[in-house]
Amino acid sequence: MGRNREFDYDQKLDIALELFWTQGYHVTSINDLEKHMGMNRSSIYPTYGDKKSLLIKCLTKYLKSKVSEYEGILNNSQTDAIESLRKILRLAVDQSINEDRTCLAVKMAFEIALTDEDVRRLLANNEKKIEDIYFETLKIGQEQGSIKADLDTKLTADFLACSSSALFKNYALNKNRKTIYEMIETLIDMIKVSPL
Repeated sequence: MGRNREFDYDQKLDIALELFWTQGYHVTSINDLEKHMGMNRSSIYPTYGDKKSLLIKCLTKYLKSKVSEYEGILNNSQTDAIESLRKILRLAVDQSINEDRTCLAVKMAFEIALTDEDVRRLLANNEKKIEDIYFETLKIGQEQGSIKADLDTKLTADFLACSSSALFKNYALNKNRKTIYEMIETLIDMIKVSPL
């Protein structure tokens, strides 16, 4: 019995997540959530909390899955750092291209994080995790001799973490994945050791 309830909890959470992603936080009403989740607010509130609490739960689930994918690339010891960087940068952009919409975290950053401290803190903590993944990848690259030894790895990691939304913006305007991949290669060329 407990299994079904747990499955239903996640299933309903996914429905709410999709609604926030499609409509945005401010446009989505409690009535919308009731209708799409198939639950009354008298069930939503004790299970998920108010609308903002529900958004936080949705974002937490979404962000955890994204970080997990990036960590999977970092933890693949058979891949060199340059290839890891390429895969992470492409993954970040390809997810948005394949879903034909911007990352939920980016959407919420522009819609609500400027005015809501809880959402801002959640997104900032997640961004830090992604920056850490880039940082570790860059440090591995320096150890392997493929990334410039004098590179400011912290600043570069921060830059790479925020670059995927800019790359997707370019794709949204120009619809050219090849150009995006070329931009990624340009970023990589700027930080890797040039062959002698």
